[in-house]
Amino acid sequence: MKKVAKVYEMNGCDWWIDYSVEEAKKNYLEFTGMKETDVKEDWEEGWPVELNDEQINRLKYVPDPYDYPHEDKRTFKEEMKRRIEANDVPSFFATTEY
Repeated sequence: MKKVAKVYEMNGCDWWIDYSVEEAKKNYLEFTGMKETDVKEDWEEGWPVELNDEQINRLKYVPDPYDYPHEDKRTFKEEMKRRIEANDVPSFFATTEY
C-alpha cells in the first residue's frame, strides 16, 4: 500500500509533512531537538492536527526570502506537490516564526 503524505499543524506556528501523525510527532521532535515533555501541553490540547482539503487549498506557503532563486507565494497544496515530487517527505514544512 502506497503511503500518502499529509501536512500536520504541530502547534500554533509549525507545520510538518509526513505519512502519519505518529511519524510526524517522532520526526518533528527529532528535527527540533525537543523532548515530549516540551510539547506535552500542546499535544494534550489536540495538536498535531492533519490539515483538511480546504486548509491545504487556502493556506499560503511563503518561501524563505533569503533563498535563491526568489519564488512567489503558493498554496500549501502546491508546496506539498513540490515536496512529494522532490522526495522531501518527511520534513519541516512551514512556520510563522520567520
